[in-house]
Amino acid sequence: MTCVAPVSPRRSRLPKVWIWSSISLVSAVVMGLAWWQSQLPTRLRQAVDNDQLDTCLRLGEQLAALRELNSEEQAILAGCLREQASRNWQEKRQRLALDQQRQLLRRSGNPAIEERRLQQWRQQIRRQAIEDYQRGDARQAMALLSRSGETRFPDGQQLHATFEDHWAANRYAYSQAASAAAGEDWWEALDQLNQLNHPWWQRKALSLRTDVSRQAAAMQRSNQPKDSHRDSGDQPISDAELDAAVQRHLSLGLSAWQAFELGCSELGGQVLEQGPESSCQR
Repeated sequence: MTCVAPVSPRRSRLPKVWIWSSISLVSAVVMGLAWWQSQLPTRLRQAVDNDQLDTCLRLGEQLAALRELNSEEQAILAGCLREQASRNWQEKRQRLALDQQRQLLRRSGNPAIEERRLQQWRQQIRRQAIEDYQRGDARQAMALLSRSGETRFPDGQQLHATFEDHWAANRYAYSQAASAAAGEDWWEALDQLNQLNHPWWQRKALSLRTDVSRQAAAMQRSNQPKDSHRDSGDQPISDAELDAAVQRHLSLGLSAWQAFELGCSELGGQVLEQGPESSCQR
């Protein structure tokens, strides 16, 4: 009887192949990263020489993610960021410019200077928004605050809300004055017109105010009934009342005489000629 020797199972070489393949892949990746990292400083300087600011910023961020930047590289990246922020600001891309200027605070060797420029830009935006609003471009003023990103911060939010509320209040007062005038409620119309405190709405209401003031004065002279909360008796016109009315009309661009005449009329008085001088009396 012949004995057959047992055959041992063959061991697969696949695990070893997989291990060596993985090691080779990792080594290739590491070597590739090392090579890329060694190229980045040179490419960064080339981007600056070629005025490729976007490339400079992208390469600088990549290099910063791989290792700590040295002082020269920090200065190069800060210079690219500063120039890019300036160009965006000049081209009216305020939000991007401001965000890049904020990044520069962390990159610059002199953050105090960068903070000063950041605040100057923000002040310019707020001044422009206020000028737009005073001119009557309320929508443009609020859009500027939103577009520039200022509404992300408390002071910008507050200014935006102030514009919105103030404009709405003037629009409501004008609407109420027009409705009261249509119903010949002249005293109520005058009360609402006196609530207007925005130059644009005051100018818009100038014709309406002239008509309402004349009607109210005529009604008082003819002793027609007024609102129940008003005194029907004659009241002297104080200098303070008259001066406030005149100054309000002067601020709208009227001449001194027109402001005096209209101010006197809206207070229920008449302009009386007394020699070389004129007075306002009920």
